[in-house]
This record gives sequence, structure tokens and C-alpha cells, in this order.
Amino acid sequence: MRVYNSIDYLETDICFLAEVDIRGTVYYFSSFPIILSVDGGGEVLYNGGLSDPEFVQVLEEIGQIKLSQESVALSLRFPFNVAERQMLGKGVENAVVTISYVTTKKRQSQQTYNERIPIYRGLIREPVYGFPNLDSGVCDFSVENEVFISDSSMLKKLNGDLVSFGQGQFSRGDYTGGGLIESVISDGILSAEKKFEGKIVPAIIGNPGTTTRVDGTSADFPATPAYLIALDPTSPPVQAFFVIAGHIVDADTVTFEDNKGDVNFSVAVNSAPGSKGQIFSYVQVSENDINIDVDDNSLEYFCRWVDTKGGAISPYNGGTLSGGGDLLFWAFSALEVIFDRSAFEAVRDILNQYQFAGYINDPSIKIYEFVQKYIIPVLPVTIANGADGLYPIIDWRLTDSFEPRIEIQTSEIFKRIRPVETRSQSIINDLTVQYASGFVRSLAPVMSGLVHQISEGTEYHGTVYIRDSRNEDAALPYEIVSPYSVISVQRYGRVDHLSRVCARQRHSSQDRTGHDQTQMSTGESHTVSSRFFLRILESRRRYLSDRSGSRSTISECPNYREGLRRGRMAL
Repeated sequence: MRVYNSIDYLETDICFLAEVDIRGTVYYFSSFPIILSVDGGGEVLYNGGLSDPEFVQVLEEIGQIKLSQESVALSLRFPFNVAERQMLGKGVENAVVTISYVTTKKRQSQQTYNERIPIYRGLIREPVYGFPNLDSGVCDFSVENEVFISDSSMLKKLNGDLVSFGQGQFSRGDYTGGGLIESVISDGILSAEKKFEGKIVPAIIGNPGTTTRVDGTSADFPATPAYLIALDPTSPPVQAFFVIAGHIVDADTVTFEDNKGDVNFSVAVNSAPGSKGQIFSYVQVSENDINIDVDDNSLEYFCRWVDTKGGAISPYNGGTLSGGGDLLFWAFSALEVIFDRSAFEAVRDILNQYQFAGYINDPSIKIYEFVQKYIIPVLPVTIANGADGLYPIIDWRLTDSFEPRIEIQTSEIFKRIRPVETRSQSIINDLTVQYASGFVRSLAPVMSGLVHQISEGTEYHGTVYIRDSRNEDAALPYEIVSPYSVISVQRYGRVDHLSRVCARQRHSSQDRTGHDQTQMSTGESHTVSSRFFLRILESRRRYLSDRSGSRSTISECPNYREGLRRGRMAL
């Protein structure tokens, strides 16, 4: 890619180009007639006849996806009778239009045909032709470039056919190579598969299983469910096999435990093919190390993906699929939408600084829905639609790479060119967010080594402060200095606001599809049906402690167990 210096733009003009592809035949238009050389030999003649297009590009709010741009209106004269072509069913509608430009000096292009700069691509819509007093080739139309996405299940994309129990998916079928699990296959059916019939096989993202407390210390917790699929009772002790993911994982070992307090560290992860060839991941555990009782329906099993590699494998670096850049690249590739791969590759490392962890166990969650709700909003990026498809726009102020190229100091040469405007909308630039209500926090000091007691109550367990500067007089563990707040305070002064997010269940119901829906209160009602646990939202609710400092897992809390069983989002 050619990099242009400032000298390249001095005393230059812009020549807009338009290429109209009608059923494989390309027609070339430009602001004025110009010839562009082609790398490797040859030339392309643009015949003129193009008025400068009115092109507007609007940046969405950071953390949003804009699937379309404003349409572009064009009026062109084609070298054929447009009306006759329309009558034959070979008209201009739905033809692909690409708008680009080159810089020129004395009407000589400074770029080759391969170096032209595309700015817009779309389809011809609503052509107007057959003007009585004009040439028969004159046609007015708009060019629209909206991206249409056919969304699909994220769980099925990761797990393939291994989505739920009950159809013999974990038998090897015609596939061999099951490794350790081969010894307990009887007639191709695993011996304990029907115990969890109807359960959803999880897909693992990142390294779920660790969180950060209010005082800044970290804690591990049982993060993802595991399900018994086979038993080998041929010789004591009984060996149990548990599926931990419906796909190959990056981890070599996991921490495996039950809800009775038995914990096994560094349990080896194995893989085997299902009945249709989809590879799943499982662990083998002895009854000496874990509570195994097929008749005890209260038993539950979990994994922690800590001090090890993670879940699904990134096809871009061979490691764990957890970075924001890799997740976006994977999602758009899975959706088979047109996106600017080179533009995403250029910022992938920046977005990969944001790590995600959790699991998905809801087939109804769609890939685009997942990205739009749970990935994009926490990244410093906006996704827009350009000439080469969807592309990222980074808000550099929210990254470590924000370095201004030029510093401007105010002086007498600066003057106001616009009047001061007042706006009537409400402004909030000093925000205090309280979340995880319904708790009572003990008075154990942070430095005492005791974990704060959490039980039913009316307090909020966590607080985040978003403002323009840090409070030097108070040690606030979650104080975020936002560039948006800085600019807003400079313009309008400080306006504070308190927002409370209640994560306590108000009531649960089922929608028409049978999926659980939980009402959450943030001053108004929101419906949450996600099964993905973001690491930044997992914190503060994983462990309980009594006043003596002894610790027990939060899975002993009935409400939490029910939440895990139904897969609700935990704040």
C-alpha cells in the first residue's frame, strides 16, 4: 500500500471515478477524461461525464455497528438506450457501482489504476430514465450499500452437531480415534449419555474462571458446566468421563470440581469424535477424586480455565480465541459478509488487548447479535460500511496508542468562527454506577485478608466511577477517567448522575420459544437472555465468606445454582 506524504497533496485536485458493472460489462466515468496506467502494463480510460458526488460519511457512536451509509445520488449518460434495456430485462437496476478518486496535478493522475482510492460501493436503486428532451442514455439513480446479514447460531457454529444431549451425538458412529473413551463404548453408545438428556453442550470462549474482587485481589470460581457422558466400572476405582466443550479446546488441563467441595487441579483434557465427526473435549476423573453417583441428581460439575490455556482455538494465531480483534474477524468470517480484511488485520492487535472469557449454552444466540451486544460495546471501535465492506474505525483516545501528531497552542492568531451554542438535552459527565444490589457487605477491612461477607440485603455490592479526573483524596478501585467526560466538562461544566443497576432477579418467565427471560432493573426494565459471562461482568459475586473468614463457593447459594442451570447472565 502506498503511503502519501504531505507534499503529494500540495497543488493537487481530486478526480472522482465511477465504475458501473452491468452484467459483467464495466462502464467508466470520471470528473473529467483521464487515463490511468495499470500495474504490469495497460491503461484504463475514464470518459468523464461524472459530476462530483455528494458523499457524506457519518461516524456512529463508539461501540456501534453501522451497516449502511447514506445513499449517493448520481446522474450518468450510458452509451445505450436505457429504456430499451429495461424493457428487455437487462437494465441498470442492481448494477454494482464503485466510487473512488485519484489526485491529479495538471490533470495528470498521481496514482495508477491499482492505487485509486475507493470510498463507496453499492447497488443502483430506483433508476429514472426516458427523459423526453435528453439523450436516451441519461439515467438518474441512487446508489445504496446496505449490508444484509443472514444471522446464524453461534453455538452451532462452534459446536457443529454437538449442541445438546439425547441423540447419541457422543457415540463415535463411523468415526474412530476416541482415545481413552474407546474402552467404555458399547455398540457405539456411551453408557451415561442419557443422564443429562436435553442439556446444552457449552462452547468455551477465553479463560473463564477467575475474577477480581473490590479490593483488587483475584479469586477463582467454578465457571463452566461439565456433563457426565460415560462410566468405566470394569475395575475399581470407577472412571468417569465428562464432556467440557463441544469443540476442540486450546487448554491441556483444567481444574475440575463438583458442588460438594471436591476439587481436582490440572486434570488432563482429551478429545474424541462424535457420531458425525465433530471433535469434542472431555476429561477423565476417578471416583477417588470426585463424587460420582449417577442416582444423585443434585450433583453438578464445573471447570475452571485458570493457569492454563483457554477454550476455542483462534484460527488466526493458533492460541485461544479470546481477543476482541480475533472475535470480530471470526464472527464476520462466519457470517460470510463482505468486510475489509486488511483494515481489520491492521487493528487486530489493538483490539486483542481486550480479552473476553465465558461460555455459551444457548442455541438461540446469533453471531451478529452476540457481537453487537457483548463485544463491540466494550471495544474502542465503531464498525462502518465502506467500499470494501465493513471496516473498523478506532477511537484512539481510548487506546494506549493515542499520540497526537501536532500540538496547537492558542495565541492571538486564533479566533472564534462560530457563535457559542446552548443545547437543551440533558448532560451527564460525572457518572457513578452502582450494581449487584441485594447484598449486605461485612465491615472486614480490606487489608485484613478476609473476604467481604455477602448476603441478602439492600446495598449495592460494586461501584464504578466515570469522570473527567481522578479523586486524589479517596482510594477508589474502579475509577475511570473518560475522554468524553473530559471534553464534556470543559464545554458544559460538571453534571453528576447516579445510576443503579439491579442484578437481583425480579421475576422469571419463559418467552414463546421456551427460553428463560429475566427482568433486570436499571431504572427501567431490560430483558436479558444471554448465556455469555463477560469477564468484566463476572466479578464480585463468585465467592461468599462468613465473618470468620472461611470461604465457600457461591454455587452453594440456591439462587446462584439456579442461575447457572438456566444460563442467565450474572452481573
